[in-house]
Amino acid sequence: MNKAILESRQLKKELLIFLIITFAATYLLDLIVYMIYGVKTASNASIWGITGIAHMLFPATAAIICMVYFKSLALSRETKIIFAFFLIYTGLFFFEGYFYKIMSTTSFLPLELPLVSSIVAVLGILTVIILNIKKKWRKELEPSKLFIGRNLKYYAIIPLIFLFILILSYILNYITGLGIPGKEFNLNLFFTTFIGLLITGALLLWPAVFGEEYGWRVYLQDRLFPLLGGYKGVLTLGIIWGVWHSGTILLGNNYPGQPILGNVAMISSTIVMGIIFSYAVLKTGSVWVAVLLHLITDMTQTPSELYLATSIDPVLSFGSGIYGSALMAVVALILLRSKVWKIDEISKSK
Repeated sequence: MNKAILESRQLKKELLIFLIITFAATYLLDLIVYMIYGVKTASNASIWGITGIAHMLFPATAAIICMVYFKSLALSRETKIIFAFFLIYTGLFFFEGYFYKIMSTTSFLPLELPLVSSIVAVLGILTVIILNIKKKWRKELEPSKLFIGRNLKYYAIIPLIFLFILILSYILNYITGLGIPGKEFNLNLFFTTFIGLLITGALLLWPAVFGEEYGWRVYLQDRLFPLLGGYKGVLTLGIIWGVWHSGTILLGNNYPGQPILGNVAMISSTIVMGIIFSYAVLKTGSVWVAVLLHLITDMTQTPSELYLATSIDPVLSFGSGIYGSALMAVVALILLRSKVWKIDEISKSK
């Protein structure tokens, strides 16, 4: 049988099992939390906040399970060490978040994060940094895309452009009257708060952001692109990423009271951001640039709502709304002109 056909079948098998595990775990958790606590309200916001972070841990967990099951050659000793920290964090987070806090909590954003899993997160990111210092260790991380990557200038260029568009989007909410600041319009307070949250988030919440990005931008991307090519692959990835959020949106989260338009807004956002995130990974060969971009996205929201503008209508607005996706699409369309998307499909291989 043709080698390309065999490779295609293997990638499809790996992709299918990954998606089944990720979606089943996410939707099942949504259902359980909904049956116990109901839709998100002020009284149960904490448990839904924990659930939001828990969701993010599933894609990388599914990817690791698949890599072990299919005996991936990327599972070097150094890769296993980083995966071990992630899995330990995941187990502790679920235990402390839903059952029993071993010690106490640490306050972060509106959430009270479990302390022991937060300590593991800090130790984990320090380990990632150490393993990327020595050339030999860094080389062993390259096949799994856990090394710092190439073309390091893109760690500055893409995140700065991305952050600028995000900030502009929230400011446009204020200027157009589509949103009002929670406290006051103050750019100085925004940046002060944002920088503090970004640093703290990189220490305490990197496993959650890594959980999504390793699943989508490494495991899924490395299977979709050879099967569909770069353009179809990144579009499909964005749709999958958006649909993965559908369960929690239908239950009233993210876009309360707007389950249909909320899903449209989410899928539009994930397609556009997916192009930018995937471009960054393709240019650097590393997942960490996508982790940084995702952290910027999440850590921008709270200070933006306090000191720039909170959307009156979450769907028909800039920021996380449809208008925000349209603004970000300008950057995405420019990036789509790059040669990095010229990836041959396996079916066209000889």
